[in-house]
Amino acid sequence: MSAEERANAYDAACARCGEPVPAGAGLLRHGPRGWDVYHREHAPAPGPPPPGDHPGWHRRPLLSLDIGSTGNDPARDRITAASVRGSDGTARDWVLDLGSSTQDPNIGSADPARALDELATLLSDHLARHELLVVWYAPHVLSTLHAELLRHGLAPLADRLPDGVVAPVCDPLVLDRHADRYRPGGRSLPVVAEWYGVPHERPGDPASDARAALLVAGAIAASYPAVARLSRPVLHAEQVIWYAEQMERHPDAPAWPFEPMEPAGPAEPVEPVTD
Repeated sequence: MSAEERANAYDAACARCGEPVPAGAGLLRHGPRGWDVYHREHAPAPGPPPPGDHPGWHRRPLLSLDIGSTGNDPARDRITAASVRGSDGTARDWVLDLGSSTQDPNIGSADPARALDELATLLSDHLARHELLVVWYAPHVLSTLHAELLRHGLAPLADRLPDGVVAPVCDPLVLDRHADRYRPGGRSLPVVAEWYGVPHERPGDPASDARAALLVAGAIAASYPAVARLSRPVLHAEQVIWYAEQMERHPDAPAWPFEPMEPAGPAEPVEPVTD
């Protein structure tokens, strides 16, 4: 029996009708406050709350960013590709030429400094209009971007913005963990996208990941009006708090939305590690 089809171990009252449910006779469903017990005929289908037509930040212009990188250390690893997808149809992709002899010559690649500057200009123009930048697990993506810009002698995002603050950011991973805290199972982007019914054809591909994160952000807002109705500045500020709560057992976790890391090493050609 899957986690969604677990029977109740103790006598309880049905969360729908209030009538008694003997131990083992009902089904458990996770809710906002934990597990609820239902008669089997009353149990809702597993899934997020149905989307509503309420107003919110998800109806404003959204821009989503994702990157490919050589690893998970923002200070040391390099950006190999980047993609941006917007709710207005914006679609930009960059493949960065890191000087590796193993790079596929059939795939067009760009000078890293030029590509990173184009990317940072696009992002800062969007943020300067106080519109939300959607980034799945922002601490990795934005910390890596910050270090890479510095590595190439380019101004980081904060220096490109009038108030010097990289905001407002919308991290669907933080939102999902907050809105549906007790849901069992993984929280990777493919798993969360499937939960919200969002197509995600090529997990790990920056373009596909950026689009999926954009749609997941909108789906969360549509399913949870209390999240959707937060103003953009308040949404950003709340995510700082929610992320800190979520990372309470991980004191070494990077700050949200990013850690302003100095790059470890210059912008040199990257070759694969061999045994």
